[in-house]
Parts: sequence; structure tokens; C-alpha cells
Amino acid sequence: MIKIIDNFLDPKEFEAIKNLMESGEFAWYFNGSKSFSGDGKFQYVHIFFKYEEGRNSEYLEMWNNFMNKIEATKCYRIKANMTLKTSSHDISDWHIDNQGDALKSAVFYINTNNGYTELEGGVRVGSVANRACIFDSTLKHRGVGHTSPDHHRIVVNFNYS
Repeated sequence: MIKIIDNFLDPKEFEAIKNLMESGEFAWYFNGSKSFSGDGKFQYVHIFFKYEEGRNSEYLEMWNNFMNKIEATKCYRIKANMTLKTSSHDISDWHIDNQGDALKSAVFYINTNNGYTELEGGVRVGSVANRACIFDSTLKHRGVGHTSPDHHRIVVNFNYS
């Protein structure tokens, strides 16, 4: 089952998150792959939480309300991805987000652009600010980069049960 929910967070809460993530104060880290090590693609990432490594970002608490709204009982990973605008849609490899015994994945869109998430079976979920897309973590999916309007595309991925 795939759920797409627009205006997921309260507008004030969403704007605070968006403004922080797009600011010069927010740390992005270069990652030399997107879907798999050695896939020849790159993106910038920010790991908010990674269960198996016990890693936490100083900004982790800003996702408490989001996690409550998706009714998460256990979190495995929260990771933000930022890709840069290209002249044609850059398509990442198909992958699944199965993290141990995680049952669900959620993609949360920080800015609106013409990129999208493609899910196995042909469903395309457009990058619309404050939109959440929730699906089973075993469903193959891939990110498709944008060509306009912003210089960047930011999504946050959640893996949880």
C-alpha cells in the first residue's frame, strides 16, 4: 500500500524545518554514491539517526512530531538527501530500504521541483514541499533528480516499524 499525504506537517513547523535545512547553518556531507556503493552517482546527505550505529544528529528532535504522525514505534534510520539540479533527469538505481526488520519507509519532500520518486509498478510521486509518501520498505523505488526550478532537491527518508 502506498499513501501520499500533502500538507503533512503544520505549515509553521514545516517552514522551520525547510528554512533550517536550506540554510548555511545546516551540515551536508558528500556521499560518493546514491543507492549502492560504487553506483557512480553522488549526493549530499545528513544522517539524523541510524539505529545500528547509535548515531544521532543534533537536529534529531525536530522529527518527533513527524514520527508520531506516521505512528512509528521503532526508528531504524532518518536520512536527508540533497541532489543538485542537472540538465536532464538523473535516475538512481532501483533499491529497497529494508533495514533489519523495518516494515515501512516514508519519503518527505522539503522543496517543490520537477524531480520525483518512482515506485515499482509505475507510481510516480512528485516532489512537492511538505508531502509525505509512505510505503512498505520492501517495495523497490528510486529517486529521479530534477531539472528545475531550484538548484537543489531535498528529501528526507524514514525507515521505521
